Amino acid sequence: MGKATPLNDTVEQEFAKLEQLLIQTADEAFSCLKALKNNLSEYDKRHGLLFLNTSRSFMRCDIRAAKDKAAELKHVAYHINKSERPSESEITATRSKIHEVSDAMLHLKQTARAYDRKNHLESLSELKAEERRSNPEFSKSESEGSWFSEDTSSDRSGNAIRGATDRVEIVLKSTIRHNFSGFSALKHQVSVAEEALSPSIVDHVMNTMASMSKSLKGEDNFEKKSVNV
Repeated sequence: MGKATPLNDTVEQEFAKLEQLLIQTADEAFSCLKALKNNLSEYDKRHGLLFLNTSRSFMRCDIRAAKDKAAELKHVAYHINKSERPSESEITATRSKIHEVSDAMLHLKQTARAYDRKNHLESLSELKAEERRSNPEFSKSESEGSWFSEDTSSDRSGNAIRGATDRVEIVLKSTIRHNFSGFSALKHQVSVAEEALSPSIVDHVMNTMASMSKSLKGEDNFEKKSVNV
């Protein structure tokens, strides 16, 4: 990050942390998607799907799309690194990319579900339908937080999918929960960086106003001297 314009050390530090977390989240997403491809290949082998109608080929385009979106997190990190001074534009860009990557990865669930339905397999959501009706609190487990492994205890214990058979949607959900920690840390750092940036913006505005005020006073004094002459 450039030093052309002096800024508060805290702002520089928080934006440096934001840059690191953007790269870390992108790398984690890449590793998760690689693990997903491997797990889908294992699923296909278990079901004797070696060439035709494989789950891996069915999901290939969406996996690629998710990977491309994750790569954009690194692009934002690059811009932060090369920027002469931290700004609100980097905060806005980070939030936008988080949303896009999250949507791309959640879309994988829809694709997995479509594969299960295409092959006349009951999806995980259908297996849970009856449990949702009997337990209003159950729907909370489908939140973004639980999907991206902030709460993985139920999945790892097997309680959430007890009785469910082998489905692509289950493979996907298990893979993401075990390999991708989500966006909580990144979102938190965005808020911290934005909060650190706010006083700097105020200071910049105040300095600009003070400079304009001095300039106007200078012009006023010049005019008065001219009149006196």
